[in-house]
Amino acid sequence: MIPLAINGIGPVGAFGAGMADFKAALAGDIKIKPEITRITTRNGDHDLPVFRADSKPLAQFIKPRKLRRLDNFSRLALFGTVLAVADSGMDLEGSQTGLIVASAHGATATTFAFLDSVIDDGDALASPTLFSNSVHNAAASHIAEHFTITGPTLSLTQGANSLTMALITAGQWLAGERVETVLCGVIDCYCDVLGYCWQSYREQSKTTKLNPAAGPGEGALFLHLSRARRSDPKPRYGYLKKVAPDNEESPVNLPFTISHSHCSKPLSSDSETYLKLTPAKNQPQVDLATICGDLPIPSSFDLAAAAAPLPDRPLPEQSSL
Repeated sequence: MIPLAINGIGPVGAFGAGMADFKAALAGDIKIKPEITRITTRNGDHDLPVFRADSKPLAQFIKPRKLRRLDNFSRLALFGTVLAVADSGMDLEGSQTGLIVASAHGATATTFAFLDSVIDDGDALASPTLFSNSVHNAAASHIAEHFTITGPTLSLTQGANSLTMALITAGQWLAGERVETVLCGVIDCYCDVLGYCWQSYREQSKTTKLNPAAGPGEGALFLHLSRARRSDPKPRYGYLKKVAPDNEESPVNLPFTISHSHCSKPLSSDSETYLKLTPAKNQPQVDLATICGDLPIPSSFDLAAAAAPLPDRPLPEQSSL
């Protein structure tokens, strides 16, 4: 895989939106208060903390009337891409830009709402708006329309490896010179069905260590990527040198150690993406579940956490390029 230049990052989560909010959350300057939702399982009622993301600030970038028919899933996905492009400070060329939208579960809240409308009102009167937004590539179509992207577009689902597969695909597109840049990211949203599954798993789990303060989360993380060339200025967030599925050995000397609420062995199975950075001697350990919640794609914000300090310190030499 060729090194990929990370020009911009667009995170949206319970911590807020954008890299400034994300850095503040990592530093402990933003206190995240999850929303408490009542979930009923076979063992009774439970108060479940849910780390929700707010898509309302998207109206600062796009006229509200254009967002009127978009569901929360598409709004968060569009918000992440808008922030990533703004963070890069680069203009997009529609025909030379690829788009990859990855998700572990897709627009579950919209899909289940559409199924409810079919059950309640019948096939003939089921909601057409809910149906159109439940289509798996709906979010990608909204993003492509906003940025006038006419290059290759892909929506994919590969469980916990969804972000990994998206980044591998982005690397292949750029290596093959199909496009000059790629908007690539992941989006997942909370719904009560997922909350029920999360709580039920928590009750049944006997071996997995769970963080009692964490709960399910939602959010989006998008990257503005391009090929790494010697003639180009150093990218804002360094280079993505290697991407591997979680069944491959994790690298040593990672600059940032992430511990997830549902994983007792940090980095052993969750961090499939790693940056080419100078190894840190004293690696800080951050539980991202207390910032973003427990996400179905654990590595969603690992990359942003690793890249966050980069604009504030010199980048390593591009010796391997």
